[in-house]
Amino acid sequence: MGLSQLVRQATRVPDVDGHTANCLDLLLTTDPDRCIVNVSSPLGTSDHCLVKSVTSFSPPDCDSRGERRMWRYKSADWDEMQHFFASYPWQQVCFSSENPSSCAEAISDVVRQAMEYYIPHSDVPVGSSARPWFNADRVSFLGGYS
Repeated sequence: MGLSQLVRQATRVPDVDGHTANCLDLLLTTDPDRCIVNVSSPLGTSDHCLVKSVTSFSPPDCDSRGERRMWRYKSADWDEMQHFFASYPWQQVCFSSENPSSCAEAISDVVRQAMEYYIPHSDVPVGSSARPWFNADRVSFLGGYS
């Protein structure tokens, strides 16, 4: 997935002597150049800093070619996906490196793997007139043509 971690400074202020500040916030993106992240002081007596992200998006180029993955979330096997995540050896993934971006990459790989196992999907050409969500089964279900 190519995710990058955007928060690069401590977001939890220690409230006990001897504790160190650390980053508790994961703000992951595949396009870090479009994001601006600001970390501000905690509000009131909170031990957690305020994190603000502003992201700019523009519509995709209509002439682009390639494929787009269409996920059918309504047909997903959410129970099996939950079991997959619950039994996954997260310790190895989450702490595989001192580099937060490397850990984010490893976590995103696991999430993508689970999505591909438990959420039906298809890859369709971008910019084509194909409508994979509109097929004979759907028309028949809606009482249309057969």
